[in-house]
Amino acid sequence: MSKRKTINRSKSKESNRTGWFLSLKRNWLMFLIIGFLTLGALGSGLKYLEQEAMRQRQADDGGRQAEKDQSFLNKINPFPPAPPASPPPHLSKEYLYAGSRLLSVEDVNANPAPPADLAVWRPSTGTWWVFGGQSFQPVAFQWGTNGDLPAAGDYDGDGKTDLAVFRPSANQWWVFRSSDNTYYSITYGTPGDKPAQADYNGDGKTDMAIFRPSNGSWYILQNDNNQSTQQQFGLSSDIPAPADFDGDGRADLAVFRESNMTFHYLKSSNLQSQTTIFGEAGDKPVPADYDGDGRADIAMWRSRDATWYILQSSDASTSSVQFGIGTDTPVQNDYDGDGKVDIAVWRGLASTSGGDVGKWFIRNSGNPSNIRTETWGIAADIPVPVFYRR
Repeated sequence: MSKRKTINRSKSKESNRTGWFLSLKRNWLMFLIIGFLTLGALGSGLKYLEQEAMRQRQADDGGRQAEKDQSFLNKINPFPPAPPASPPPHLSKEYLYAGSRLLSVEDVNANPAPPADLAVWRPSTGTWWVFGGQSFQPVAFQWGTNGDLPAAGDYDGDGKTDLAVFRPSANQWWVFRSSDNTYYSITYGTPGDKPAQADYNGDGKTDMAIFRPSNGSWYILQNDNNQSTQQQFGLSSDIPAPADFDGDGRADLAVFRESNMTFHYLKSSNLQSQTTIFGEAGDKPVPADYDGDGRADIAMWRSRDATWYILQSSDASTSSVQFGIGTDTPVQNDYDGDGKVDIAVWRGLASTSGGDVGKWFIRNSGNPSNIRTETWGIAADIPVPVFYRR
């Protein structure tokens, strides 16, 4: 009996040893991973203790002990420390079309924003003439025909203005993309519509849009999804003047109503309508960001006395500047690259003194006493100043 128990006990031990071996054989990968993790955790813990001790020694001896004291633990740790976080990309500037002008949003270390180019469209030949300053080679490009309306904008989102026209006779838009030098055309609108292109959805691309006086409605063809939206805002006699008045990077629907001298805009940020008594009958709305706060200011050009009236969004103050003559065309934009729109006019008709046809007069916001004058264009040209540089 005792001998049988001894034999059974021996068989049981043999069976246990065999079962353990078979289990190890079948699950060798799992045991290997467990061992690997255990070794890694042990290595990480020991490395932490070593680094803590080294920091303490460095603190005790004034930092004289260097990295040479590190041991082989760095080599056996299977979980190397994560690389330091990469800083976010340092963008010098980002371009957004907001309302009627190209915004340049800069970081604190960016180069100055690019100044707007002087440009005209010549209806007689359908030619664009672009001048970007003394270091820029002037460009002439035929795009459009007589009867078209220039409808420049950044339709491809590359930060440069695309040559574009709206053809009222066929309700067609023709766009020549600066990004790849290709073109396309879209039929959008009905007879009597007024082009009002701008970036209404904040994607950095200009959307084709029209204001329809017959029903006081806006129709916007969104560039990102080719979906058309409609919004009733305005009366048949209103003058469309879209711009980004709430500073959210999207153009707001806006109109100037001469009948009661009021300016109306619909904030894209909260769809709240804002009404301001401003201007007189005969004024031309010229909204833009004159004070550099990132929001368009309500502004009027009064040809009767050649005066600019600006309601600054930054402090709600009103300023007036006499600049130009009554037959000039207002061409406000940021010509000195300081982030503020400059008061400017283009003279397409001869003044009483003569000799000024096709001349630009720009009052730099950075130095108002320094009036820039450039001759670019001829009589009957249509000025279209924005950022075209390729």
